[in-house]
Amino acid sequence: MEKQWRCTVCGYIHNGENPPDICPICGVDASFFELITPSDEPKPANAIKSVTTPVTTPVTEQPDEAKAIRQALYRISYGLYIITAQADGRDNGQCANTCFQITSDPARLAIGINKLNFTHELIQKSGKFGVSVLSQTGVDYARRFGYKSGRDTDKFEGLAVHRGESGVLLLDDALVTMQATVLNQMDAGTHTLFLADVTNGEILQEGDPMTYAFFRASK
Repeated sequence: MEKQWRCTVCGYIHNGENPPDICPICGVDASFFELITPSDEPKPANAIKSVTTPVTTPVTEQPDEAKAIRQALYRISYGLYIITAQADGRDNGQCANTCFQITSDPARLAIGINKLNFTHELIQKSGKFGVSVLSQTGVDYARRFGYKSGRDTDKFEGLAVHRGESGVLLLDDALVTMQATVLNQMDAGTHTLFLADVTNGEILQEGDPMTYAFFRASK
């Protein structure tokens, strides 16, 4: 039976082996999805209740404090980036919001990638990744790289791309691209935080980078 995942922010239900990289309704990433178990499924309205069963609060009910924390995190401003990787002859990319500069000298950045994603697997194998910074005209790229798994489809089919010196594919239609080599990594629960040295960078266009808020308003 196909798995079902629930967005804990807006309640969107996704069917698939893994949660989506980005919720198509509210825009949060895969870490906000929870696996729906049979006990979570709603019961029929005419279901017979045992008279001996005491009325209790369901353990799956989200505490108000936890909801408040999630809503607070949801208000943090993010950019949207296409993170790409290559290993064992396979290319893949995903949409991500966690990409930020750590230092300028040396040039280092960090990205956060969900452990269930195919891109995570390729980065761990190769120790390298690419970053394509989307412009505000890149909404379709965010959808293309955010709603499907690269294990099942070639996300680059029909797109204008070029291969960087590190071997990763990079979008031609991006503001800038960067290539990076992983220096260290930290287990962050559902995600891995990869610290990397930036080895290459190119400026392709002038324009304003896309943010999460802009993406949600454009859907």
